Amino acid sequence: MRFLVVGQWQGSASSRAMRLADGATAVAADLPRTATTTVDVPPGAGDRLDTAVARYTSVLTVSGAVAQEAAVASEPVLVIGGDGSSVLGAAVLVGGDTAVVRLSGSSGYRALNRAQPVAAETAALRLLTDRPADLFPDLPVVPATSSVVAGTRGTEGAEAAALERAGITHLDVDAATPDRLGAAVAATGATRVFVHVDLDVLDPSEVDGLLEPVPFGLDGAALVALVQAATAGRQLVGAALTGFAPVDPDRAVDDLGVILRIVGALSTAARAD
Repeated sequence: MRFLVVGQWQGSASSRAMRLADGATAVAADLPRTATTTVDVPPGAGDRLDTAVARYTSVLTVSGAVAQEAAVASEPVLVIGGDGSSVLGAAVLVGGDTAVVRLSGSSGYRALNRAQPVAAETAALRLLTDRPADLFPDLPVVPATSSVVAGTRGTEGAEAAALERAGITHLDVDAATPDRLGAAVAATGATRVFVHVDLDVLDPSEVDGLLEPVPFGLDGAALVALVQAATAGRQLVGAALTGFAPVDPDRAVDDLGVILRIVGALSTAARAD
């Protein structure tokens, strides 16, 4: 597997977003150096340029760099973020026979409205599947009906309704069992899969380094089981792991056991192809 370390923070809505860059660096320290590439991230916040996306110029720059690296990789790519929109450039890995599985505490399907720009990570799935043509014009659009969201908590009614209208399968944390996720991915008809794991899908008792911890999430074993269910019998074309924001290096070390188990599950799925 090829690892792309993307310490992007500009797609986050949190005032503590810069901790995401530290999280990417912490995970990278345990990855094989010969298989790891670090993607440069602009130092500044960026400008929204009258778009519906806050800090759009920085997110656009990073997505282009990720797309360039992913497109030339000769093996499956794992993006290590950074915020949840670090995944955008990896859309170049998603072909017509690929299901996109988002394992996250949030849907990533916030509405795009120029009058009220949103943080890119809150609309990451919307930006992949249903965006204006002038946003990220060089990235492919992912079919909504090939997308599955699982593990969410507290999704607003309007957002849930928008997912349903788009044809995106949505399993909240109580419904997100391996059997139901496997069936949802199978229903897309895809033989390949891209998996995005945002760590906010986990319960805060599992990982300390979350910017906006929400209780009643998954434990590490349940998340690994979902990764296995999503990838079983399918080619893993790529993956992303985002949302690690440690308070300090010592507490980062305490979280890495769970995080590296998830990395291991994704790497195992990639080797099974």
